[in-house]
Amino acid sequence: MNRTSMVTIGAAMVLVAGAAAGCGSSSSTSSTPSSKGTSAAALGGQAEQKALETLYKKAIAAGQKKVVIYGPTAGTDTAEYSAFEKSFPGITVSGVPVVGPPMTAKLSAEASSGKHVADIAYTGNTDMIAYGQAGYLAPFTPVTLPAASKLIAEAVPTGNDFYGVTDGVFGTVYNTSEVTAADVPITWMDLAQAKWKDKIAVTDPTAIGDMEDAFAHLALVPADTGLMADLRANDVQLFPASTILGPLDAVAQGAKELAPVTPYNFYLGAKANGAPVGFQLFKSDNYSVILYQGQIKGAPDPLASELYEDWMFTPQAASAIASEGAYSTVLGAAAPKGLPALSGIPLFPLIPLSGVTAADNAAIAKAKTYWG
Repeated sequence: MNRTSMVTIGAAMVLVAGAAAGCGSSSSTSSTPSSKGTSAAALGGQAEQKALETLYKKAIAAGQKKVVIYGPTAGTDTAEYSAFEKSFPGITVSGVPVVGPPMTAKLSAEASSGKHVADIAYTGNTDMIAYGQAGYLAPFTPVTLPAASKLIAEAVPTGNDFYGVTDGVFGTVYNTSEVTAADVPITWMDLAQAKWKDKIAVTDPTAIGDMEDAFAHLALVPADTGLMADLRANDVQLFPASTILGPLDAVAQGAKELAPVTPYNFYLGAKANGAPVGFQLFKSDNYSVILYQGQIKGAPDPLASELYEDWMFTPQAASAIASEGAYSTVLGAAAPKGLPALSGIPLFPLIPLSGVTAADNAAIAKAKTYWG
């Protein structure tokens, strides 16, 4: 992500490696949360602070000094990990970058063998629903969980297997060396213009992933329902749904000009590493994704991972999430730099969690008629 060639991939690999390595650790074994540089209110009200401190002491006493998270990290969660480790010294957090079928395969193998590596599953609603149904998740309710009225819609599913903690807004990333800001599409149907033929990169919509889910939402917007055929005619390049940095890398390298379904936090990472990229939202029907966390049944560090999931609903976590380019699911939380408040972004119509699986399956079936 430095210039327009191989640097993008190299930087992404460095970011991923950093996330997998734990993104900073502490050798301290203090049994009292650190307050250095952190106001008490950053961890919530008095009751929440006490609950967090009690659980922290239990985790340290039990020798649980790490949390391993499976999910779509690309080095973008390091601010969260660092903030948590600063408040709870002696416990380190690492993110393993894996999504979709590879993530499911890991969780399935660990459940079958009883040899668990992951403590937390962190991903989108479709897979989290499947993990709950497969029995991979342990029931857990964070002590810091706000009332549903204080969270964005669909952050609290039925049951207590998983909870929405972050909301990422997606937009079109474009190569600023090839495309002027004035020419960037501002509607979905702008992507159908002939001038974008062979210049667009997306993830494969025939498998669970971001582009597939975008098409599931596009099916709710009558004016945009023909876009799938138009993109096929425009010869968009498809990357495996599990290769979450593929389209962004293609644009940063100059191989393609547009990546229309790219998370803002991934864009920020590429921009910070010198990639010639810009970011543009649509005038309406913008795509966003709530990512959920769930405790893995049989996890090696349940107390430490419960503490992390509790912490994710604190004001301190909300600030860290915003600094990485995403939104906390707590209403009124800070917006990422460069974006308005979440309430100020015109988003797609909502697909209720109860209808997600059917909507995704319908989108995949339709995509296979074009990219089968």
